[in-house]
Amino acid sequence: MTESQPSTGILHQINWHGTSPYGVPFAVVSIIDAANNLHRALACSRRFGDLSRLSEFEGLRVNLVATPNGLQLKPIADQIPPEQQLQEDAQLEAVDEHGVAPLDAANSIHVIGASLDAADPAAETIPLNRLQEVAATVAKLARDLRLPTCMWIHLP
Repeated sequence: MTESQPSTGILHQINWHGTSPYGVPFAVVSIIDAANNLHRALACSRRFGDLSRLSEFEGLRVNLVATPNGLQLKPIADQIPPEQQLQEDAQLEAVDEHGVAPLDAANSIHVIGASLDAADPAAETIPLNRLQEVAATVAKLARDLRLPTCMWIHLP
């Protein structure tokens, strides 16, 4: 069974540059997909374009195409511009003075059900500000790793 190839991923690092026997410059890069798996991909100057711009995309999301010879980066024109990605990330990091991120379509909290059970007397009491810190840490890690996340907190 063949492993499906990702169509997008985070450009983790540029491993090395080279030139093919036909004189075409290329770079081999490491890509991290949504499942946190590491892939190797080729950035060929014929397909991608100017390889000197490749470093601009390090740490950012890139679009990929699966070829019979492996993953390759799509052309620069098919990539989301780095400045736009950085602007989107800055909006996600914006928080108010209480440490709560603004609620919008991209950054919303969904509550799925509630428990009506009596409070467990053996349960540990956690201050609300500590609970907010834990929730914020989980949310930031999920955003950075681009993982879908759901959080459930029971407040008796």
